[in-house]
Amino acid sequence: MTATSERPRTRLFDRITDPLSERTRDKIVRAEDRVRAAVQHELDAVSRSVRTRAVQIRPSAIAFGVAALLTALGIALFAFAAVVALAQAVALWLSALLVGGALVLLAAGAAAWGRAMLPAGPSLIPVPPST
Repeated sequence: MTATSERPRTRLFDRITDPLSERTRDKIVRAEDRVRAAVQHELDAVSRSVRTRAVQIRPSAIAFGVAALLTALGIALFAFAAVVALAQAVALWLSALLVGGALVLLAAGAAAWGRAMLPAGPSLIPVPPST
């Protein structure tokens, strides 16, 4: 073997195509970096916006939570008052049973109405075909 056969052969256009492929690779890397920076900038902007909005609505959210808690307490007191009032006519255990049953029926009706109001769409839980 001679020295020329051990040396890798260069193609004719390698000197032309190598710089082009490097420049293309550099341009792709720069474009990728710009896209990555733009996406990160948008994510940061959305994050700042959401944080700002959360700080703005925090007092309202706390007020709604307190209102829901007080409403639940009020409904419980109304149910207790209904049991006590009904206990004047029937036994205490029977009045508690009647008021509890009425509340369960109201809850079932509200749940059925809520389910009927759901928009039609793909079911998350597969329902077997009825036979």
